Amino acid sequence: DILFSNFIYKKSIQNNCYIYTENFHYLKKNCHAKEKWLRNSLSYDVYTDHNGFRFSGKKSNNNSVNKIATFSGGSFTYGMGLDHKKTFVGLIENAKKEYKIINLGVPGYSTSAFNYQLKKLINDKIYPKKIFVVLDILDVSNEASLWDQNDEYEHPVRVKKNIINVEDTRSLQNFKRNNFKISRLIARSINNFFRSIRLYFSNFEKTKKAGDTPWGSFLYMNIEDTDQSLWEPFGFNQGIFKVTKNIEEISKMAQSINAEFYIIIYPWPDVLEYGQNNFNWEKFANDLCMNVSCTKLINLFPDFKDIKENSRNWISEIYIKDDMHMREFGHKIVAEKILKVAF
Repeated sequence: DILFSNFIYKKSIQNNCYIYTENFHYLKKNCHAKEKWLRNSLSYDVYTDHNGFRFSGKKSNNNSVNKIATFSGGSFTYGMGLDHKKTFVGLIENAKKEYKIINLGVPGYSTSAFNYQLKKLINDKIYPKKIFVVLDILDVSNEASLWDQNDEYEHPVRVKKNIINVEDTRSLQNFKRNNFKISRLIARSINNFFRSIRLYFSNFEKTKKAGDTPWGSFLYMNIEDTDQSLWEPFGFNQGIFKVTKNIEEISKMAQSINAEFYIIIYPWPDVLEYGQNNFNWEKFANDLCMNVSCTKLINLFPDFKDIKENSRNWISEIYIKDDMHMREFGHKIVAEKILKVAF
């Protein structure tokens, strides 16, 4: 195992590709990790390119591509829980080889980070032809409680500081990580095998009603009845204002480089279950798109409502078990809608 780890399989086997500073986080460049999202979920491959963007791990041989499409978003755009090729961004990349597809998705990011990322691309003289922003329900809470601006930094800063773990290169754990790669690969394969069996049989369980999520509850509950810590320190209204302001700035940047600008929205399981009687996310996104003159709003709510109305097992078909992130089937629906509307 030690000989294999040091002389044959020299690549490091990482658990994730994140780099954390005190007030920001991003993805490592040229990274390969075996990431796992939930305790009982399968691990999946994460590859990042030389810019630190997630991609399939396969280098393109097409050097003549001059059309670029970017996808900004949080964990859904990143593709949490799936190999990149199974995510909606990966499916679009495979279908539209004449485009260079850039996945800017990073878990925990929201509109302040999307704004910063696009500015950085344009400053680096990378000019997309199509700009897609996945406007997530979670963005409101993130803007109200997590992200702020500080003149000392170009990037937005986290209000809640990151806990930075400094690895001790002399530690026994680090020694095992670098010198027992065969054991780790075999253990992961065995764990994935048994998890896949459990997940397979769990799909036959009776579909339960979707549980409410703290972050999305403002759509169907009075704001004073939601968890108030989600809106601190800036407040719910300020969160909505920051989302609106950032989308306006992104739209202006898109216009400045003559790029098409699309806003994408999709529902969480609890929203499909309980509705939007208190705050209509579809109306908010539609009005926002009209006000900033976006090219088009790509609204996935009707598509998933239709699946819900015609399938008793809609939750397990669309979403990862006990989570709001989508399975491969859900990502396929999203990719097909984007390809139909925007390409």
